[in-house]
Amino acid sequence: MFKNHIKIAFRVFKKEKAYSLINISGLALGLSCCLMIFLFIKDELSYDKFHQGSDRIYRVAAAYMRQGVWEPYSTNSWPTAERLKSNFEEVEQLVRIARMSEIVTYGEKRFDERRMAITDGNFFKIFSFPLISGNPNEALKGLNKVVISESIAKKYFGHTNAMGKVFSVEDGALQLQVSGIMEDMPSNSHFHFDFLISQQTLREIVPEAMFTNVGWDSQYVYIKVKEGVQPKRMEALFPNFIDDHLSPLTSGNFKLFLQPLLDIHLKSDNGTEIESNGNINHIYIFSSVAIFILIIASINYMNLTIARSLRRAKEIGMRKVLGAHKMSLVKQFLSESFILTLVSTLIAFCLTLLLLPKFNQFASKEITANTLLSLEFIAVIGVAVLIIALLSGAYPSFVLSNYKPINSLKGGKTKEGFGPVLRKGLVVLQFVISIGLTASTSIVFHQVDFLKNKELGINKEQLVAIPLRTMDRNKIDTFQNNLLSNTSILKAGASNMKIPGWISNSTNYRAEGVPIDEDARKSMKIIGISRNFFGTVEAEMSEGRDFSKDFSSDGTSSIILNETAVAQLGWQEPIGKWMEFDGQRFEVVGIVKDFHFESLHRKIAPTIFLPSTSDLNWVYAKVEPHDIPSTLEHIKSVYSKFVTDREFSYSFINEDVEQQYRAEKKFTEVLTMFTILAIILACLGTFGLVSFSAERKSKEIGIRKVLGASIGNVTFQLTREFVVLLSIASLIAWPLTYFFMDDWIKDFTYRTNIKLEVFAIATILALLITMGTTGFRALRAALVNPVESLRTE
Repeated sequence: MFKNHIKIAFRVFKKEKAYSLINISGLALGLSCCLMIFLFIKDELSYDKFHQGSDRIYRVAAAYMRQGVWEPYSTNSWPTAERLKSNFEEVEQLVRIARMSEIVTYGEKRFDERRMAITDGNFFKIFSFPLISGNPNEALKGLNKVVISESIAKKYFGHTNAMGKVFSVEDGALQLQVSGIMEDMPSNSHFHFDFLISQQTLREIVPEAMFTNVGWDSQYVYIKVKEGVQPKRMEALFPNFIDDHLSPLTSGNFKLFLQPLLDIHLKSDNGTEIESNGNINHIYIFSSVAIFILIIASINYMNLTIARSLRRAKEIGMRKVLGAHKMSLVKQFLSESFILTLVSTLIAFCLTLLLLPKFNQFASKEITANTLLSLEFIAVIGVAVLIIALLSGAYPSFVLSNYKPINSLKGGKTKEGFGPVLRKGLVVLQFVISIGLTASTSIVFHQVDFLKNKELGINKEQLVAIPLRTMDRNKIDTFQNNLLSNTSILKAGASNMKIPGWISNSTNYRAEGVPIDEDARKSMKIIGISRNFFGTVEAEMSEGRDFSKDFSSDGTSSIILNETAVAQLGWQEPIGKWMEFDGQRFEVVGIVKDFHFESLHRKIAPTIFLPSTSDLNWVYAKVEPHDIPSTLEHIKSVYSKFVTDREFSYSFINEDVEQQYRAEKKFTEVLTMFTILAIILACLGTFGLVSFSAERKSKEIGIRKVLGASIGNVTFQLTREFVVLLSIASLIAWPLTYFFMDDWIKDFTYRTNIKLEVFAIATILALLITMGTTGFRALRAALVNPVESLRTE
């Protein structure tokens, strides 16, 4: 019997080539989209799961009380880690990771390596990165030992065995012997290093103060807890631990908390993250998009199947006359649904494999075909095929099997009961999804564009940032003067932190006229700058003056505040007032207008700008827009005279700012792609319904034409229904989309407004696409010779 069902199904597909092609291609496209979204989500959710006992691994993060709120950091201090290890028996293993970057030399090969870390000898007891060579328990024990990645081994040594070879770091100041070679860290790890240096080496290259200062947060601390340990109970002990062991920090201004390793990539957005992370909200959104696309694809199948059912009415009637039972017909149509879904799935599978390299490039992923070919994935697809086939084919099967044989055979009208209402409801649902996705994508695009183009309060164009690295800080003024010897460099200034970046330094304070009880739990960010910094970045002064060499006090006791700092202090006339911090009193000589030193993901913090000549790490050069390559060559030439042990590097501030929103930009691009595909699928659905209407009304159209109706009038009669359905869909889609997107956009510190025209444009776009789709099919129906449709009357 099943063999007969399959044979009939293929005969039907062959007879109805156009409908079958649309059905299969639409479902295949929809399933392919869902497969790619599923692969993306699976990859995002797989981060760090490859580590053995990953559910027992946590990062010990910290938070400081700033302006009455907790400000989280991913790093901790060396003594904090040491005291955690000795005071918590719940900890099975503890590992510290300190990032670094250095010039690495081997023979004639010399590279500026950025993916380096110093870590403990038990690193591989927590993190399951396989070693190709070396003993994981011994490789990081001892002085000047280094484990390198497979890529680094090939980069420096080719096919020669790298074990035992010695790297020169810091131009010979440090010699590192290769004690192990590990496989490259996989893409779904939340950190990536090519050099792991033994922890004992750290004392050779950093000041002793790092090992005793509880405020020197330079280490990423990870712990693996013993079986059965409840992290919440452990966290409850942290306040007493801080008060007893981390003085002068107190549990009132500092706290520790545990972040599950498996949550870091998608749920962590602390300061000093080890690498850029993903966003769990993106997973929710893409999951919703996948469901919507699957719904649209299934609706298409239902509408197109019912639309062609009239051509099979006599077949159904004849089968019933010859003794076919209703359940037999249901099985026949479900078989057709299953075969069509299976064929669509196979095409979708092949299409996904074909497009996977492009998708990886587009989404910045490294997903392999092995994921698609895994037994687990194939099993999931098999279950999905059954569910889609049942859900998509159930209604058409029961509708068609209910046709009365008398009406079917004599060409009478078949009753569909609730069918027309359901079909229109499904089309409304398609319109709701299409309009909602289009409006949502537009809102996301406008928000990202807003972040990229928002005025920062400085002029970021043609502004070059140069890291000073090992430059003698006493020579910074000379370095800047040498830069300015080139007329293409207009200005130069320096700061101790990079724009845009994370302002990690802050201070508590006392201030003139501010009661102690009001500022006890408040603090301000603090940035060291050169006296020509504001002029270089073109930040405007709102009151007072800039730092100047004409005032001797500017080197010892003068400060400049931003407007947010003045607002926090509540001063009406701030110039000349004093503040005390770090055991010294300073006079406010100027107020700079608020500008964004950090990312737009963070509010402008109350900030103190302190003049500095030695504690500076970045120089900024304002350059002419013409002949930038030669200007950069001049900067490089000057830099090489002051820094001989580091490669010259630079970045443009406008590019750095744009880079901060790369994740949002990529998210927008991927969402736009899937939205376009969803709209294409929705067009197939409307095509199915207009085809159904054209067939149902073929005699009506013929009569209208005989009575003198024009082609335009007939086309209008067939398409006006969709305008009504689209209007209903708009009334549903607009408030729903606003509700969800308003909730999404609230997560941004600085955000654009959701404007009415976004929804209007989405509806107009849907209307134009719908009219194009339905109009084409309606026009074909209107051009049919009325003799063809009326000759049986």
